Amino acid sequence: MRAAIFYGPHSITVGERPDPAIQEPTDAIVRVVLGCVCGSDLWYYRGESPHAVGSIGHEFIGVVEDIGSEVDGIAKGDFVVAPFVYCDMSCPHCRAGVTPHCIAGGSFGNGEIDGGQGEAVRVPLAGSSLIAVPGSLSDHSEQTLRSLLALSDVMCTGHHAAVCGRVEKGDTVAVVGDGAVGLSAVLASKRLGAERIIALSRNPVRQEVAREFGATDILAERGDDAIAAVSELTNGIGVDAALECRHRPIDDHRASHRPTRLDRRCCRCTSRR
Repeated sequence: MRAAIFYGPHSITVGERPDPAIQEPTDAIVRVVLGCVCGSDLWYYRGESPHAVGSIGHEFIGVVEDIGSEVDGIAKGDFVVAPFVYCDMSCPHCRAGVTPHCIAGGSFGNGEIDGGQGEAVRVPLAGSSLIAVPGSLSDHSEQTLRSLLALSDVMCTGHHAAVCGRVEKGDTVAVVGDGAVGLSAVLASKRLGAERIIALSRNPVRQEVAREFGATDILAERGDDAIAAVSELTNGIGVDAALECRHRPIDDHRASHRPTRLDRRCCRCTSRR
């Protein structure tokens, strides 16, 4: 099959990989309908994070083409969303809600396991990992498919930040970072009932999306200027929750993570691992 192959920093090409096949009775084979590039894939490409030579990509949706004899809850023909990790949902880490650290689990596109940037994927622990979408593939518009694809990683990560920050109805929230995860955190904060959402962004296009997703205020300031701006917006009180949704540590971008009275709850959600 055709798939993206990582050879090292600045070297990713489309090439041939073996067609996936059932290896364990808990496996499923998923034909990829849509996949996308995560920000972490760019870290590997730029050489900022290590990655093994081989498969890459962990965000995909698709149709189940085959299942092992012990797969429950998923059937051939199901249209599914694959989370960025596979897990058994039964180990102590999974029961605690930390599925990326599943004892028996792992990540797609890690160089060995098939990646979402290919034509098909062998999904281990399929019954406890894949999420079936109601209806068939043909029931959904292209726009809906692209929205569902976001559930494979970025929306989950942004929502995780808001949940870990204990965002609740009536809160004032600051979101640091305006990439896909940051914008998803804005959307998640709105869904959880935040009354005021301050998005830190300097990108006009992303500012527009942030407002569409529920941001009530946009700040372009950074560093101490951002701290002062947040303080002024909140009459010196600060925010109830600060969600840090960036890859790089906040050094010159520290609007809410510095020990100040500006945030009561801070969640850093910058990496999947």
